[in-house]
Formats: sequence, C-alpha cells, structure tokens
Amino acid sequence: MWSEPRRAHPAGVLVYSAKFLGALLTPAIVLVAVLGTGDDPRTIVGILFVGALIVFGAGVAVALAWAEWYRFTFHVEDRTLRVEHGLIVRRSTRLTPERIQSVDTRANLLFRILGLVTLDVHTAGRGQAPEVSIPALTEEDARALADELRSASRQAAAGEAVEGGEGAADSVPGGEAGPAPAGPAWRLSTRDLVLVSVTSSAGLLAMAALAPVVGAFVPAFVGDMPVAEILPAGSAVFFVFIGLMLVFFLIVAWVMGSVATALMYWDFLCVRTGGDVRIERGLLQRETRNVPLGRVQAVRLIEGPLRQAIGRVTVGVDAAGIASGQGQQMGPTVLHPLLSRAEAIRFLDLMVPGHTGPRLEGLPRSARRRYVIRAVAPALLVTVPVAVIVPYGWFALVVPVLAGAYGLLAYADAGWAVHGGVLALRYRVAARTTAVVRRERIQSVAVSQHPLQAIAGLGTLVVRVASSPQPATFSLAHVDFAEAIGVVEWVSGGVEVVEPDEAGAAMHPGPDDV
Repeated sequence: MWSEPRRAHPAGVLVYSAKFLGALLTPAIVLVAVLGTGDDPRTIVGILFVGALIVFGAGVAVALAWAEWYRFTFHVEDRTLRVEHGLIVRRSTRLTPERIQSVDTRANLLFRILGLVTLDVHTAGRGQAPEVSIPALTEEDARALADELRSASRQAAAGEAVEGGEGAADSVPGGEAGPAPAGPAWRLSTRDLVLVSVTSSAGLLAMAALAPVVGAFVPAFVGDMPVAEILPAGSAVFFVFIGLMLVFFLIVAWVMGSVATALMYWDFLCVRTGGDVRIERGLLQRETRNVPLGRVQAVRLIEGPLRQAIGRVTVGVDAAGIASGQGQQMGPTVLHPLLSRAEAIRFLDLMVPGHTGPRLEGLPRSARRRYVIRAVAPALLVTVPVAVIVPYGWFALVVPVLAGAYGLLAYADAGWAVHGGVLALRYRVAARTTAVVRRERIQSVAVSQHPLQAIAGLGTLVVRVASSPQPATFSLAHVDFAEAIGVVEWVSGGVEVVEPDEAGAAMHPGPDDV
C-alpha cells in the first residue's frame, strides 16, 4: 500500500500557503502603517501600490505552496520511511524502524472539519520537534501509515532484544511485538474538566506574568478616566479603586489561562492498547500521542498548590525519545491531568504497571532547619535592605516569614523509599512531586555533600533518567548520607536497600502516601 511514492491530500497546499503568507504579513503591516501616517495625497497611491504588491505576493505564495506540496512525496520501502521534499534544494530523509521513537497525529480546527490530520514521526535526536511531519493525510491513511511504522519499530526492537538476550517486554516499544486490543480507558467528565482548568498552573502563571504590567499601567489608565475627578489621587478611596482594578485584570488573566487549559484537555481520552498508552486531547488543536510502555523511564505524580488542596494529582511520565507533546514546554508527558490520590494508584496499576511506589520515609529531623534556612536566607537578603531604605518597607519582612513556612512545608513533603526494584523520591519546588523510577531505568545516580551537610551526616541524592528533549533529573536534599550511599550501591546491584520502616514496604501505599 505504501511502497509507491505518494503525496498528501491537496489540502496540504493550505499548510504551505499559511507558511509563505505568514512571512509576508509582518512587512506588509509595517509598510501600510508607515504610509498611513502621512497626509500627502500620494500616500493613497503608495497604499494602493503596497496593496497590489501584497496581492501579487499572495499569488506567488500560493504558487510556491502548491509546488512545495507537489514535490513532497513519501513511501515505505524495506520498512524504511522515505521522504523527498524541498522546493529549491531537494532533500531526502530516510527513517529506519530502529530510529523511530513514536508516531503521533495532530489536527487544527480546519483539518478537523476536513477530516485530515498531520502525521508526526519522532526520533531520539530531535527532542520536541518531529523528524518528519506529513501534513494533510486523511484519518484513515494516517492511521494505516502509523500502524505500519509502529509495527516495523516493534519488530526491529524485538530483534535487538533477542540478539541482546533481553526480554521483549522490557525492550520492545510498547512491550509487545504486535498490535493488541484496546484496554482500560479514562476520560474527563465535564466536572473534572472544569477542575483541571481552574486549578491549572496556566492561570496562575498568566496572573504572575501580567501582574507587573497591570501594576504599571492601571494607575496611569485610571488617572485619565473621569473617575479621577471624583476620586482625588492619593486618597484612600483612590488606592482602593486601584487595587480593585488590579484584582479585576488579574482575574481576567486567570480566566484566560483556565480557558486555554480547558481547550487543551477538551474531550480528553487516555487508553492503553497493548503495550502503548494513547492520549487524545484538544478542541482547537486535536493531538493524539502514543507512549510505548517500553520507553517509560519514570512516573511523576504532580500536585500543584490548588490541586493538592482538593486532593488531586497529575500523572505524567518521562519517556526516552518521546516529546512531551506540549509545544515547546519542558516536562513530562501528561497521561492524566486530574485524579484523586486513590485513583492515581489504580491508574498506575492498569496503565503503567510496575511503577506504584512504596511508602515514603521522611528526612532526618536535622534536615528541617536546613530547609528553613535555605528558603529564608535569600528572602532576607532582599527584604532587609527594603525594610531599612523604603518608607513602610518593614511590611516586606512578611516575605521571610512566608519563606520560612514554605521551607517547613518542603521539609514535611520531602521523602524517599526503595522497595524491590523501585525507587521513589518526593520533593517540592512549587508543586509537590513524587518521582517513581525502576532500577533498570536509572541512567546515573550521585550523592554530593558540602561541609555543612557533612557535619550533620547529610547529603544530596541526584537521580537521572533518559528523557526527551533532555535527561530528567530528580534531586532530594539533606538525605541521610549513609542511606544515600546505599541507594548508589543498590543501583549498581551491589546490595539491597532495606526500608527503615519494614511495615511500610507494601507496593500499594495509602491515599496519603502518594
């Protein structure tokens, strides 16, 4: 079916046209803006001339788009995807099944209306960006081509596993040599979609990004309004009004971030098909991503501040050669955006077996003050000068107090455990994160110790696993140094680490231990 060179659907011309027209848009707007500032009648002639150039350029762009679509061909020969493309410089790309890490699809709103998708083929060397993108395939053709490429990749990996004497379940992408029927499936209800949106970090980040801008422009904006005559500048009521305006604009930013998150996870579906986990999501941009279980390196349970307050977690995975599927955003691939702690355990058992972590052991009591000092010291360096120099600057001293509370919280959340072949680390940056890694997936482990830690017999444990576009690093500070060294020996296969709490060695922790 795919042995002969083929072209994508003619609607692919729209994709290339958008690329060429986008390059013309910015200079056209600049020219029109510059010409439109003059009062000379000749300005109209100039605008008409620029308009004619834009029309001519648009025609050329469409012609170039058609030529690029026509010269883009692809086919599969000897299980190798061969792509020929390039308008002036002809390029030839060959992707052998050993290089293919994942095959995904995406479709914008126009493509969804037309029943078309873009097929993305990822390799380990390109990180987030796909090695090859084939735009404007019909859904049926994209599904058939993706199945053929995945099947070839599984067979190639199975051959490598046999030659290396390894088990297929650990080495083959997806863990199986052939397709399998669909298994467990998880969806988001309308209620959960709302919770995902309003508790997402996107809204908080939008508020944080707009806060300085709003704080700089709102006072000037209010000063030009008629309300400034009623509320004299400098009055208490005036400052209250300014504060309400700031809150209003920040709430708008939070709502916009929440809406963006809702559009991203619209009609969410996570289903396990044999050895793959398939994630589908999005309204304006529909994405379908496949994560082979054989490439999963670590599982993360992420609890943002708002989600932790309502007892919800986000489940993500770090996978070798698998991009996160979140544009240029770094981080794990999200398998499910919102689950209760108890549901997360069941989800891991069904979707990513072997990654249910043991009960966690807290850090030594001597580590508590170090977590507090590490949080408070930077805050004091900033706030003390402010408190001394700025009138009423002593209000800034609330920041070190909040930093100290954060340090205590980070200490209380921190923990680790080893049981069987699984290592679990829990730490807090902004969100509380629990990382679960199997021993055979650990790329490197290191223990560092600075002089102050040496006095207390503590150290910092750092674990790295393969991921895309760069290795994922999990770090836990102020661990008992001797126990951290034991983890290093455990990874190297020398000894077996025994948990301090023998009763907590169960592989299925309670809801509070996730």
